Amino acid sequence: MPTPDQMVVAAAQTALRPLGLRRHNRTRVWVEDRGWWLLLVALERTRGGDTQLAVAAKFLWGPMPEFTYDLGGRVFWREDTGDFATEWPQDGHVWVQGIRHIRDDQFATDLAQVAGIARQRAEQLRQEIGTPADVARVLAAPQSRITATSWWHAFHTGAAAGMSGDAGLARKHFDRIRPDRLAVAWESDLGRRAATLSALADDPPALFRRLSDDVAAMRARLGLSDTPLAAPPEPVW
Repeated sequence: MPTPDQMVVAAAQTALRPLGLRRHNRTRVWVEDRGWWLLLVALERTRGGDTQLAVAAKFLWGPMPEFTYDLGGRVFWREDTGDFATEWPQDGHVWVQGIRHIRDDQFATDLAQVAGIARQRAEQLRQEIGTPADVARVLAAPQSRITATSWWHAFHTGAAAGMSGDAGLARKHFDRIRPDRLAVAWESDLGRRAATLSALADDPPALFRRLSDDVAAMRARLGLSDTPLAAPPEPVW
């Protein structure tokens, strides 16, 4: 009989491989290379043994080689209808954020639902952010999540705007990142990176080239191919 881990992998492979996502090594993460971003689907195992779902984009213009959830993240769903949401709904219905193995037949049924939701959310995210301009629009819109006010949010908004040719919007968001003298190392590093990119906003093609170079450098760090299938489109200047 398969173990619960093997059941998770089998269900995810069935749902996600047809979309072009591939399992990352022997983890519970599936990845699709979108050129300037990675589509990530994770069936995360919690300390308590539950399996939770996250679907997110990692933008390759950022400085961190880890699989970060730059847009998207945890997914919640209703077991009775299969509806799903990316924020916990306050609508009086019962929403869940994980499943647990009790019996093989129960777990297989629950996994089939979760894997189907993962597929739907992955397809939805693809459609939402087909271009850097889409990312800039989504991130610049009014946000309800606390993390949406973070410097990382500002950085990715600025980078997406720079990649889409909107240097004014890029500078606006880069200039929000102003670490003080008490900042920790990553905050200072991000501040210097944002200041460098903001200084290029007077020359939009130069800003685009710098961000494209950053994408290429991150692809190399992650061991991705030199010829991505979906290179970022160059704006019309």
